[in-house]
Amino acid sequence: MFRNYLKIAWRSLIKNKLYSAINIGGLGVGMAVSFMLLLYVYNEFTYDGFHENKDRLYSVFRNQPSNGEIYTNNSTPVPAAGALQKDYPEIENVARATWGGDQLFNYNNKPLKINTLVADEAFLNMFTVQFVKGNKSDVFKDPSSIILSESAAKSIFGDADPMGQTVKVNAKTPLKVTGIFKDLPKNSSFRFKAFESWKKYEADNQWIRESGWGNYSFQTFVLLKPGTDVNKLNNKISKLVERYDPNNKENKLFLYPFVKGHLYGQFKNGVNTGGAIEYVRLFLFLAIGILLIACINFMNLSTARSERRSREVGIRKVVGARRIAIIHQFLGESVLTAFLSFVVAVLIMMATINYFNEIINKQLIIPFTNAWAWGAALMVTLLTGILAGSYPALFLSSFKPVKVLKGIGKSGKKTLHSRQVLVVVQFVFATCLILSSILIYKQITYIKNRPVGYSQNGLIEIDLEDNLVKSFESFRNDIIASGAVVDATEVSGSISSANSSSWGITWPGQLPGEDKIPIDQIVTSFHFISTYKLELIKGRDYIPGRMADSLSLIMNESAVKLMRLKEPLGQIVKWQGRNCTVVGIVKDFVWGSPYEPVKPAIIGFDKNWANMIGIRLNPNAPVSKSLESIEKIYKKYNPEFPFEYRFIDQSFADKFDNEKLLGTLSSSFTVLAIIISCLGLFGLASFSAEQRKKEISIRKVLGASISSLWFNLSKEFLILVIISFVIGSALSWYNMSKWLQHYTYRTDISAWVFIVTIAISMVVCLLTVSWQAIKAALSNPVKSLKNE
Repeated sequence: MFRNYLKIAWRSLIKNKLYSAINIGGLGVGMAVSFMLLLYVYNEFTYDGFHENKDRLYSVFRNQPSNGEIYTNNSTPVPAAGALQKDYPEIENVARATWGGDQLFNYNNKPLKINTLVADEAFLNMFTVQFVKGNKSDVFKDPSSIILSESAAKSIFGDADPMGQTVKVNAKTPLKVTGIFKDLPKNSSFRFKAFESWKKYEADNQWIRESGWGNYSFQTFVLLKPGTDVNKLNNKISKLVERYDPNNKENKLFLYPFVKGHLYGQFKNGVNTGGAIEYVRLFLFLAIGILLIACINFMNLSTARSERRSREVGIRKVVGARRIAIIHQFLGESVLTAFLSFVVAVLIMMATINYFNEIINKQLIIPFTNAWAWGAALMVTLLTGILAGSYPALFLSSFKPVKVLKGIGKSGKKTLHSRQVLVVVQFVFATCLILSSILIYKQITYIKNRPVGYSQNGLIEIDLEDNLVKSFESFRNDIIASGAVVDATEVSGSISSANSSSWGITWPGQLPGEDKIPIDQIVTSFHFISTYKLELIKGRDYIPGRMADSLSLIMNESAVKLMRLKEPLGQIVKWQGRNCTVVGIVKDFVWGSPYEPVKPAIIGFDKNWANMIGIRLNPNAPVSKSLESIEKIYKKYNPEFPFEYRFIDQSFADKFDNEKLLGTLSSSFTVLAIIISCLGLFGLASFSAEQRKKEISIRKVLGASISSLWFNLSKEFLILVIISFVIGSALSWYNMSKWLQHYTYRTDISAWVFIVTIAISMVVCLLTVSWQAIKAALSNPVKSLKNE
């Protein structure tokens, strides 16, 4: 019997090639997209899950009140690790860490930059780092050692054995390779390919050895003993900073699960408000939604062919087939279609997974060798086949043999209404996506057009490394003399991202407790304002060659407002332990998040803080030629270092990556949802035209024009689209209003957004329905009426 059902199913698919192709293709595309989205969801939910001690690993966070709000981050002082290990027996192990960034490795005159982590040796026992060569218990017996990932070792040494080899780091420090570890999984918060000892780092940097409880520049991780009550422990450690630094009662430490940091890393006023989990939920919703509308499309197209299958059902019932047997047959057909669609889905995934990875900036792979993944995919396919075929099976098996064999009463309004509901569901989903896509791009455009307070055009930044530290002025003069550059300056960090703040700052008229407010800071020497083209409102820039400016200070408008200084110029503000005179006020510039109000900021003077160079290219010279000239001069001073630069406008654009990703995915899935929904609408139009062919013929005989017949057939579908628009726009307005509330600076939900959405929906509807409507209107009425 099963073999017979399979034969009938296959013959039905071959007989109706167009509808079979639409069914299999539509369901295959829907399944491919859903599976790729589910791959992303699985990747995110298993982030950092490879660590064997994941349930006992915690990051040390801190809450710090500032200007009426509580700010949360994972920056901690160096002494915190020792105090945690000593004072709390519930803690099994502690490790300090700091990102070394991309450091220059050189072996046999082959320079290569590699992402490096500096951490305590305990880190290797707390986190899962699998060694291929060497032993993690003694790789840092000599602190002047380094361990590399397999890919880093391959890049540096090729096929040679790296163990015991010496590499030169940053053109000056020789380190011996004592271990090789497996590359960390792609879904890991740690991306390092080289690991240096904290002991060596601390020995080389006196400021770290002398760093106290006021320097929050490092990360601390702890491994708890089994069975530890984290809530009780957090109550104990909340006042750890105050115990060792009585003047600092504001900073409260707490432990946060390490594996939750990726998805739930966003805090507001000291309370966790989610994070990347919002995007994961959205992707999961899209995966289910796309698969659902593909199933609805399958149902609609299957029941649209009911006219052709009704006599078959009638004859089967006459010769003794029970309804359950007919249901099994049609479910078998739908399951076969689903599995053929699964094959199509796999082929589509293989062809598009790289493009999908580019969009979401991930490195997902299709798990061909994972038996669990295959089992899950096949189970989803089976359930999809049953779900998609359930309605057609129940519908077709319900036909009365006497009526269908007489050619009457094959279906009724109840059938049409249920199918209309399915199409409305499809278009509600499509409407939500259209509206969301438009509003996301509208928000991105709105924020991008917000003035940033400085000129980004022709502005690049490079790292201040090696010989350039001492020879900056000579380098600056040379690149300006070459005609490639009009100005350059030293800075402590990029102007595209706020990465430093300080508190303990005092000013005239300060209220009690205000010295604990953290204020953003960027430290420079000379030419900062002229290089970045900030707008100087009052006073002056730092004067070249005037080292007395180390006791001067420049602030932005928000800092003046915070300090309530009516006449800020000439006021004495204590910053970094120095009494500095305010010599300049600049207009607020976007340094941190472009979505938030500009925070108070200080532009301090200290040549020793510089680690970057800001360069203003000559606007009258070709950019490529200017970069070539700068590179030649750079190589004169730093021959061993590669010339690497970053355009500020691109760095600023990177701040919108999440929103751009959301917009790209929304627009892509909008097009996909519209296409699949159109297939469903096509099925409903085909079904309606089949049901009303005698009505159309009679109207035509009585003189109805083709245009009137077209309109008569199309208007019912336009009504469905309008109903879908009303429901979808209400849902979108509610959800997008909540989404926009996340942003201080946000666009409005304009009426034209809804007008464009309904216009797109109606045009798509008419284009889809018109082919069936015109075909029915042009049909020969004699063929439909000859049996009457």
